[in-house]
Amino acid sequence: MNNQIQFIRTPDDAFKNLEDYPFRENYMVLEGGVRMHYVEEGKGNEKTIFLLHGQPSWSYLYRHMIKYFVEAGFHVIAPDLIGFGKSDKPVDPKDHTYSNHVLWVTEFVNTLGIKDAMTFMQDWGGLIGLRVLADHPDWLSHLVVANTALAEIKGLGKYLFPITMKLMTTLSGQPSIEKFEANKTFGNWSGYFARSKQLNIGKIMQVLTNRTLSTAEMEAYNAPFPDQQFMAGPRTMPQIIATDINEVNEAWKKLKKWEKPVLTLFSDNDPFLAGKGYDTQFQTNFKGAKNQPHITISNASHFLQEDQAEALVENILNWKETFQKRVV
Repeated sequence: MNNQIQFIRTPDDAFKNLEDYPFRENYMVLEGGVRMHYVEEGKGNEKTIFLLHGQPSWSYLYRHMIKYFVEAGFHVIAPDLIGFGKSDKPVDPKDHTYSNHVLWVTEFVNTLGIKDAMTFMQDWGGLIGLRVLADHPDWLSHLVVANTALAEIKGLGKYLFPITMKLMTTLSGQPSIEKFEANKTFGNWSGYFARSKQLNIGKIMQVLTNRTLSTAEMEAYNAPFPDQQFMAGPRTMPQIIATDINEVNEAWKKLKKWEKPVLTLFSDNDPFLAGKGYDTQFQTNFKGAKNQPHITISNASHFLQEDQAEALVENILNWKETFQKRVV
């Protein structure tokens, strides 16, 4: 990526008076000239935790967890992926490649220069963050993965997987929130973002959250996208999940050698991932996941940060304390 990227920036007014989101803005200019926003709270606290979101959310998803972690004495960093939240939004879908998102998060992590942190990764936060970790193993001392996946595909699957993903999107029929709510498949999800004329992020977040979001909360999820020209990131993300197969396979080779502790906190009501073995993939492939207290989070949909923020933080804190006692 050598050229300046054409992007637009959500006006600051769109983010005024967001419910439960009092955090000061921080920005970093990255490759291509795009500016990444991130929350940084509890600076000066000894232990750092990164909170990585996915599509189509932003750091607002972590507002409650940020508060709880800071109260527990953590230095918390929660970036907005490029194209989401308060970060700049490239207008050309071709700029939203899997590799570009990995490059941007890698640059962000390297520029901060924080080593031996903890990280909670969910959705695309995992797909991107795990590839960053593979090339920068000293970044983390503890890893928590929740409702995410990193495909390891070999042989004919390397060719069939992208075709299958494309067909699922293409054959999903007339895209609508109602269709996705009635049948929560990846094809309907991807089809909605690829072909619906009007995306409503707040409403689609509600469909994948068990508890009822308030009007103000749904408006906060819509805030980064004042109109459809800002939507290239959310529209493109589901379509690039089947790309970079070789790079993902190489990342897994490195991750399988990573021996630091790993915890899975998948939810029981995620229509995409629950009960399909994605958590056990991490438990099996990561050496540091052996004999860890992996937990299924009850009464939580895909966006478990909305449903069970306090329970997530409690489990992570208990795990960290137990691990420290075991090491000592």
